[in-house]
Amino acid sequence: MSYNRNKYKIILFKNGKRVKCFFSSNSYKSILKKYSNIINEKKPKFVIEYLSRKKVRFELGVITTESINGGVFVKDELGRTKEITMDNTVYNIIKLLPYWKEELVYDHTSKSKITYLEFLSQYLNYKDFKQVFTLNNKLIVQNEDDFSLFSLKTVSDALRLIDIIEFELMDAGRMDCLFVRDTSTVQRKQLYDLLERKGYDRGFLRKQYTY
Repeated sequence: MSYNRNKYKIILFKNGKRVKCFFSSNSYKSILKKYSNIINEKKPKFVIEYLSRKKVRFELGVITTESINGGVFVKDELGRTKEITMDNTVYNIIKLLPYWKEELVYDHTSKSKITYLEFLSQYLNYKDFKQVFTLNNKLIVQNEDDFSLFSLKTVSDALRLIDIIEFELMDAGRMDCLFVRDTSTVQRKQLYDLLERKGYDRGFLRKQYTY
């Protein structure tokens, strides 16, 4: 990653590695205001948790070329407190907080990636009774004889998404949707047979990961 000569920068970290500079400035006041605005943005309901089948953690930090008193401390997986430093760089970390990036859903009807809100408005905004299934890393919306299929990165993502949808519709007082999770071999086989008749390849349906 290349750096300009500004004293302060807002950096996105992925699993502790620098991946993007959001903003830079020589003004400490300006950098803190920008950092606060970004951190306080409304968090999407469906965020990225996996990349390339591996758990991912995002953090947003403020770094500086200036000397600082004290450091930034976090707790590791075992609950131990450790100081966060940047190796092989002239920068020091001033602030570091958890951050997020919105996860997208692959829509096999439009052959494009859509957001969670787009999914709700396009496929679940009508009042006709429908069913939502998980099948491995996929989500299926059935409205009578019409089936819409969506791919997620992992089985965990598919289960997480159906939970989010169910809670959202329950909070809205909606009773027009039945949610069915992929829990039995018999149910899974029935879905394979049904979707295969709709033109989907069984080998594709059996896959549990999408990159």
